[in-house]
Amino acid sequence: MENLADKVYWHFLINCGRNASTYKPAWGMILADLGRTNSDKKIRLSELAEQLFDKYNERTLLNPLPQMGQIGKKTIMEHKLDEFRLGRITKEKAVKEVTENVKGMVAQKFHTLNRLPIPRPFYTLSDDGYSLQPNDSLFNVFADNQNKHLGNEMDSRWDSLEIGYLQMQQSFSLDVNLEKDGEEYIINKEDRKDLTPLRPILDTYQHNTCFYCGEELYGTIHVDHVIPYQAILHNQVWNLVLSHDVCNEDKLDFVPYVKFIEKLKERNEFVLKSDLPWKQLLKKDLGNTYQERMKKVDKQYDYAKRKIIRMWRGKNDYDPSEDENWKMYVRARNDLL
Repeated sequence: MENLADKVYWHFLINCGRNASTYKPAWGMILADLGRTNSDKKIRLSELAEQLFDKYNERTLLNPLPQMGQIGKKTIMEHKLDEFRLGRITKEKAVKEVTENVKGMVAQKFHTLNRLPIPRPFYTLSDDGYSLQPNDSLFNVFADNQNKHLGNEMDSRWDSLEIGYLQMQQSFSLDVNLEKDGEEYIINKEDRKDLTPLRPILDTYQHNTCFYCGEELYGTIHVDHVIPYQAILHNQVWNLVLSHDVCNEDKLDFVPYVKFIEKLKERNEFVLKSDLPWKQLLKKDLGNTYQERMKKVDKQYDYAKRKIIRMWRGKNDYDPSEDENWKMYVRARNDLL
């Protein structure tokens, strides 16, 4: 664990740490800005809390999505923003109360991964908790404007949490029932719809690589149904992946070889070890146990093969089980978690 680079710690804190709300990626953005200054001076927590308040204010005005997963509840930040916008409290009062929340929860828990503190924290809090001292590890990641991709990663993580919380409120399950005469039919159908908002969620676990060829994503990126939509007629997230447009267009609505179904199963189990809200959707749609989930995917895959028949093998030289980028990511995550 000690030999992993600081940026790997950062990546997993943002993407795999517990997230009851969107505070972690938002706080990460504030810290990244601090790291880019390359200044090791102590900074008052209230200054950072004000920056956090401003960031939430700007974002939620343009993008009013839920900031926590509990239905019908709001974060302290959202409550203070509501009061501020209604003129019930001043910005100074709002920031003061946000500072207390940051001191008591956000700043204290940022370095926790799988309920344990990471060995190289990015800052140290003062004894009274009202000041923050940046550590060398923060500058190792962000000084000299390096690792810009981590900024995009934090924004995507924030997007994915918001969308995940929204999905928790709007999702429904697909059921495949067996008629007495042996014919299967699908209930709870939904129209095929724009899946672009799901990209941040999916990219968190694909690490910017195409699901079908393992190469870095570039150009036009598609959200694709691994088991074709025309067979199972749903947009449940367990069956969705990111791909190059050329890979998706080559696959069309053919049924992929079983090697891709095995990779899909592994991806879904990977998600269930994380703390993204959509892991609850996977359990809801696929089952609470490993055996239930494998059986559900296999059943829908078999149904698709009988309905469509046409099979797609992908690139002849691509074997998902030998995808080094994927294996490296999984190994690093397992080391940390």
